[in-house]
Amino acid sequence: LGFSAVAQAGDDRLALKGYDPVAYFTEKRAVVGTSQYRHEWDGAIYQFVSAKHLELFKGDPDRYLPQYNNWCAASVAKGAKVHGNPEYWLVVDGRLYLFGGPIGPSLMSKDPTAMKSQADDNWSKVSKLPDPPRQ
Repeated sequence: LGFSAVAQAGDDRLALKGYDPVAYFTEKRAVVGTSQYRHEWDGAIYQFVSAKHLELFKGDPDRYLPQYNNWCAASVAKGAKVHGNPEYWLVVDGRLYLFGGPIGPSLMSKDPTAMKSQADDNWSKVSKLPDPPRQ
């Protein structure tokens, strides 16, 4: 009972709009998880499609979490904060990157090293910017 009460109250803390972070690696696609397999990590609630994905995540969360705290990697590279959309993503060098729109993955695909390096350079100041309103 307490678990479902947390789940209801935690909707604003639902990470990745409920998408399973492990599925990007194992299924190579964006898959919505289920409330049956939930895990709280660092103040956010993640959902998974299976107990196996939940266990993989618990074993190594940093491996599966999107880079730049779920913000759009292309925007971070430009020095701005835009909400990442779990539908627009790319796995590069074993890391998950989210983007705010459909053009992001193709932009990063052209030169992943440059975008990553630019975003890494900007991350310390971008991470301190105020969060934009939710879309």
